[in-house]
Amino acid sequence: MVLWYHNKAESEGEYMPKILVVDDIPAIVEFSKEFFEDAGFEVRTADTAPGAIDAQREFKADAILQDLNIPGGGGVFVYETLRAQNDLVPIIFSTGKPETLGDISRMINVSALRKPTDPEVLMAEVRRQIAKTSSERPMNPNPPPPPKLPPGR
Repeated sequence: MVLWYHNKAESEGEYMPKILVVDDIPAIVEFSKEFFEDAGFEVRTADTAPGAIDAQREFKADAILQDLNIPGGGGVFVYETLRAQNDLVPIIFSTGKPETLGDISRMINVSALRKPTDPEVLMAEVRRQIAKTSSERPMNPNPPPPPKLPPGR
């Protein structure tokens, strides 16, 4: 049933939310990719901090789900780099030790979930983060031109 919605959205040109999944454990990446695609998301993946930064520059995800301890600098490096580039995409850290993040209330558009995470809790958090920032995106960035009036009016 969820796949039907996914295909329906694509065929009708509806907006598909975009998520970037970043983890260096292939099984987690594959599960997350399938989980979010089945829910109607467009998904990209990366397994390193530099790969995540490059993917976000190109893909412009609506949210990033990432492990804290990824090769090439770690998840906080991804956060700091994106914020330095004025990219305020919500970042959800999925980690076995969320307490190692410190005070996330000082971070912009960040939340943390403890691994393993219940899939329903994960989806609710992703949707909450996207909804929180979606009001900043224009609903229709390229509206059609107004209709032309017939001559003489």
